[in-house]
Amino acid sequence: MDLFVIMAAAYFALLGLAMVFRKKTRTLSGPWWFLFRAFFPNWQFFHGLGPAPRLWVRTQGPDGQWSDWRMHYPRKARHPLQWLHNPEVNLALSHQNLVEHLSSDIYDLPENGDIRSHASYRLVTRLARQAAMTNWAASSPLATESSAELRSFQFEVRLLFLPDHQASLLLQSPVLPWTT
Repeated sequence: MDLFVIMAAAYFALLGLAMVFRKKTRTLSGPWWFLFRAFFPNWQFFHGLGPAPRLWVRTQGPDGQWSDWRMHYPRKARHPLQWLHNPEVNLALSHQNLVEHLSSDIYDLPENGDIRSHASYRLVTRLARQAAMTNWAASSPLATESSAELRSFQFEVRLLFLPDHQASLLLQSPVLPWTT
């Protein structure tokens, strides 16, 4: 247990030291900062109300037809016991937090920058693949069809303006091949 405390203290001390010597910009960037962000949610909602980023996914079946775009915004039914133990809702919140981090990274991207090199893009791509598998299973007309029959999938990050639910496209991924 003592070794864990020492390692955690060293990790945070290193990140704190890096913060002292970082460039004086408003945005923290770099691969090590993403590891630090994993401990904290995206706090940008304190800067003001605005559009909320949402993940949309579609799949291409074996016949080449594309499904409709479906929003992947996991909401779970709540129970009183979840005040003590709530892993499913916490996981859903972390998934949405990934989409919010990607949205933030897109805004901070320099002109002609490539978002595909960011860890948040790669993580959201994995999340979109998982959402595509879930959507395919839910919309498959035959119970015997599996996700291995999918050709490809695609995802978008759209900004959802509340309360009228108007959406604006922020990012559209290329068509991604379905590899099992």
